[in-house]
Amino acid sequence: MTKKLVILIDLPVFPKGVLSLSLPAVAACFPKQYQTEIIDLNLIQEDLFINSIKTKSNIAFIGFKVSAQNIKHAIHYSGIVRQLFPNIPLLWGGELPSLLPQKCLEYADTVVQSLFESIADAFITDLESNNLKPIYTGTNKGDLGTYPPPALHLIDKSRYYDFMGIPLETSRGCSEVCAFCMVHTMQKKTYFCKGTKQLQHELEAYNGSFVNVIDYNIGVDPTHVIATAKTIKSANVHGWMAEMCIESLDNEEVLIALKESGCRMIYCGLESIDMVALKGVHKMNTNHVENYERIIRKAQKYGIQVASGFILGINGMNENTFKESLNFFHRMGIIYVKLTFLTYNPGTKVAENMKKKGSFLSDDISVYDGVHLSYLPTDVEADVVLQGAVAFIRDFYSIKHIILRSLNTKLGFWKRIEFILFNYLYREPYLQLVNNNALFSADHFSAILNSRFQKKWNMRLADEMLHIIRKIS
Repeated sequence: MTKKLVILIDLPVFPKGVLSLSLPAVAACFPKQYQTEIIDLNLIQEDLFINSIKTKSNIAFIGFKVSAQNIKHAIHYSGIVRQLFPNIPLLWGGELPSLLPQKCLEYADTVVQSLFESIADAFITDLESNNLKPIYTGTNKGDLGTYPPPALHLIDKSRYYDFMGIPLETSRGCSEVCAFCMVHTMQKKTYFCKGTKQLQHELEAYNGSFVNVIDYNIGVDPTHVIATAKTIKSANVHGWMAEMCIESLDNEEVLIALKESGCRMIYCGLESIDMVALKGVHKMNTNHVENYERIIRKAQKYGIQVASGFILGINGMNENTFKESLNFFHRMGIIYVKLTFLTYNPGTKVAENMKKKGSFLSDDISVYDGVHLSYLPTDVEADVVLQGAVAFIRDFYSIKHIILRSLNTKLGFWKRIEFILFNYLYREPYLQLVNNNALFSADHFSAILNSRFQKKWNMRLADEMLHIIRKIS
């Protein structure tokens, strides 16, 4: 019997080249009578996509992973699919359908809110009976060990950057409710972990790789961090990184487990070095500025490098904010900084509340992606934020300051080379924004978003060198 074909499509996104776990996780949910194919539109041009897809037959449905950033692409490519296959169900899933399901139903037959795995059985039953519902609402509740491992074999990993690692999920949810964060909308304020046996099984597919634990906050439960570290230690991988709140690192047992398992870095959402600003986004429970330096130095003594988030446009931001933040990040030897514009997403309750405390600068859904300035508190000026962001990127990610910053970590020679190479690779999308004036021009940003991803020779070389160093160190 001919297998039914499921086509899952990744739309253009910025930054490009980072492997996502979402569609492999969805693909794994379909039983053997289905053949599943993943198409990444960041890797191929539109004409090649059309020529490829129009030859397909026996299609069960076509699904798009949609975010605010690529809603225009979702509408465009859904139109193409409608013309080619008018009778085949069209599904949208991902961040935007979770936030604005009714809006997305203007273009799709069915939308999936939140996590697909939890509603997969019901969805497949309805698909086979030709009775799909308009909306399926998933949840992060339940035993994560009952879900199949993501179908990573469906993706050609060589076409993506290696330096960020192969994504691995060990838990879902977060115990915090930071005002700007979508986690408590996508995954309710509950926290569930995968068991050791499940992780051991999944890690068999990560042989010889660097692992990127993509949990929103792996540090909610220290016992889970320690158990995960021990599991990764026993796997044949070349190190790993993860994300947790800064004060979760203030734990000797956790730091020992991270060090012994080969953890290279932990990303912490520091966001600001001003306590008043942190209170404005409800981070006062997890972030205490007076503890930053002590905890960062403590982690570095165990060989754990700390990365930081930095929110642009946060309450009270001015020229001095950028100068003081730069000085702090340089002095502390922060391995990398992820810059995100303060964003309150349409469809969230907090967006309505924030109208009283600032201004939304556009009603264009596509700018609510963290890469665009879409909201300003009453005491912040747009030009100060944008000009400050450009200056910050040019300074922090200059080769000179990357090298100087590596000296502030007391790393050995090979670890310093690893630090420098990682920064060289991580800075690329920020330089794209700055060098193409994309923070100030919607057309210039669209040009980047629409471009096909290919590794430049220098990026490919740095990526390969970093892989070798991780392997030998």
